[in-house]
Amino acid sequence: MKRILGVGLLFAAGCLGRGNDVVQVTGQIEAVTVHAGSRVGGRVSEVLVEEGDLAKAGAVLVRIDPAEAEAMVAAAEAKLAQAEAALAKLEAGARSEQIRQAEAAAVRAEEQYRLTEKGFRSQEVKAARAAADAARAQRDEARAEYRRIEQLVASGAVSEQVYDRAKHACEAAEARYEAAREKFDLVAEGLRTEEIAMAKAGHAQALAVLDELRNGARPEDIAAGRAARAAAEANLARARVTADEMVITAPRDGLIESIDIHPGDLIGPGPVVSIIDPDDLELFVYVSAAMLGHLRVGQRVMLTTDSHGPETFEGTIAHIAAKGEFTPRNLQTTEERVQQVFGVKIKLDSAGGRLRAGMAATAHLPTTGPGAFAGDGKPRHREAR
Repeated sequence: MKRILGVGLLFAAGCLGRGNDVVQVTGQIEAVTVHAGSRVGGRVSEVLVEEGDLAKAGAVLVRIDPAEAEAMVAAAEAKLAQAEAALAKLEAGARSEQIRQAEAAAVRAEEQYRLTEKGFRSQEVKAARAAADAARAQRDEARAEYRRIEQLVASGAVSEQVYDRAKHACEAAEARYEAAREKFDLVAEGLRTEEIAMAKAGHAQALAVLDELRNGARPEDIAAGRAARAAAEANLARARVTADEMVITAPRDGLIESIDIHPGDLIGPGPVVSIIDPDDLELFVYVSAAMLGHLRVGQRVMLTTDSHGPETFEGTIAHIAAKGEFTPRNLQTTEERVQQVFGVKIKLDSAGGRLRAGMAATAHLPTTGPGAFAGDGKPRHREAR
C-alpha cells in the first residue's frame, strides 16, 4: 500500500509531462528481494556474512547449532537399522538349527503320547506289585519289632531311646508301604484319560511349532515389517531435512541487504537474511485506463532518470494489473473514470551498475498504439545523442 500511495502521487504529476504521442509516468526503481532462513530455528553458532557482502548462490550464510538435529538423525538411523534387521529375520525364516530342534521336540512329544496311550507294560505292573509286597513285609517286620520293644520298655529292660528308634522305624515302614501300594494301584489301573489327552495335545503343539518354522513368516507379518522399515526410512529422511536446516544458504547470487543476528542468538523458524540482486530491478508505475490499449506485456519502453539526465534506458513491461486501484466506489462519470489507475511492472537491469534500487525513474509510454518500442523483450540502455 505504501508503494501504491507514493507512486500514485508520482503518476498524478507524471501525467502532466505528456509529450507528442508519449505519456511520462514516474516511479521508483526497486530491487527484487529474496529472504533466506530456517524452517526450524535454533541457536546461532556462526554468522559468515555482513550487510553489504556479495554472496553466491549456495554460499553458507548462517550456521545453527546442529547437536539436537544430529541426535535426531542418529536415533532415526538406529530405528531404521532395527526395522531392517527385523524384516530380514522375517524374510529369511527359521535357521536350520531351530528346525532340527523343533523336529526332535516333535519326535519326543509323539513318543510320549504313544507311551501314554498304550499304558504301562506288564513288567512294570509286576515290578510295582513286587515293590508293594516287599514294602508290606518290611512294614510287618517293623511292626513286630516295635511291639516287642514296647513290652520291654514297660518292664524297664530297654531304654526310652531304643523305644523311640523302633517307633520311628515302624512309622517309616508304614509310609513306604503306602507309597508302594499307591504306585501299584496306579500302574494296575493305567493312566487317566486326561493324561492321555494332555500328551496328545503336547504332540500336536510340537508339530504346529515345527510347521510354523518350516513355512516361515506369514505374508502379513512380512508386509508389516516392510511398512515399519518404510516408516523408519521416512523418519530418517525427515530428521536429515531438519539437520540440513541448520545451515542457511543463499538461494541466489546477490547482495546481503539486511542481517541482524549474532552467534548465541536464538532464532525461530522464518527468514533472517534479506538478499537483493543489484542487476534484477523493477520499476512500478501506474497508468490510466485509457492507456491500457497502448500497452502489452513484453513491450519495451524507454526510461530516463534524474541521476543521468537525458540518458535513456530501456525496460520491458512484465505485468499489467487486471484490476484498477484507488477508484471511487461507483464510477458514474467520465471525470471519475479518469481517476482509475492500473499498476504496470517494468523489468530492467542495472545497465552496468548505473541504475540502482531507490532511484526515481520516468517511463515514457507511447499513446499511439502498442509496439512503438517493441523488440525482443530484453532490457537495455541507450546513450543520449
